[in-house]
Amino acid sequence: MEDTTIIRRCLSGCVEAYEDLVRRYGPQIVSLAFAMMGDRHEAEDVAQEAFVRAYRGLPRFRRKARFSSWLYRIALNLCRDRLKARSRRGRSAGEESLTELDGGPREQAPRRLADRELSERMREAIQGLPPLYRDCFALRHLRGLPYEKVAEILGISPETARVRTYRAREMLREALASSVDTFWREKAAREKRRPAEEPGE
Repeated sequence: MEDTTIIRRCLSGCVEAYEDLVRRYGPQIVSLAFAMMGDRHEAEDVAQEAFVRAYRGLPRFRRKARFSSWLYRIALNLCRDRLKARSRRGRSAGEESLTELDGGPREQAPRRLADRELSERMREAIQGLPPLYRDCFALRHLRGLPYEKVAEILGISPETARVRTYRAREMLREALASSVDTFWREKAAREKRRPAEEPGE
């Protein structure tokens, strides 16, 4: 069933029809929010709030636009607001205990933590991008959307989307250059030490 048909049913009083849109786009919105926020629980909260706001806004929804693009835009705005609030609180993103990271005994967790270190730095670097560039990068490279879709969601031209995405990649390359080099040096050193430190392997 097309989105526009489901929306017409919702507006005619069939609240249950909205569940079809939630099932259709829920995983995509959670994935986007997680890419932006770096925290699974917060991503699920963002997705839930985005669907609530979209439902309440259905009477004002312009049906010439795609519902998915409108929903993405709502979710991005919620992520921006939460990232601003997080920055004011000075709270780090995606904090997990060592046991949660490994899923096993606490002694095993440092190895998993080391393997995830670079992705954590990448996430922090993405979150540190100016919003204009961060949104384009997340939609294009973390969600895999074509530039035309990115442009539609953000209300810009495809060429502007390409330029902003390119600049975001350049910013990330510069921000992560030293981190990547340090990460691989430290990882190589750990792997050289490991046989001596772990008898029986």
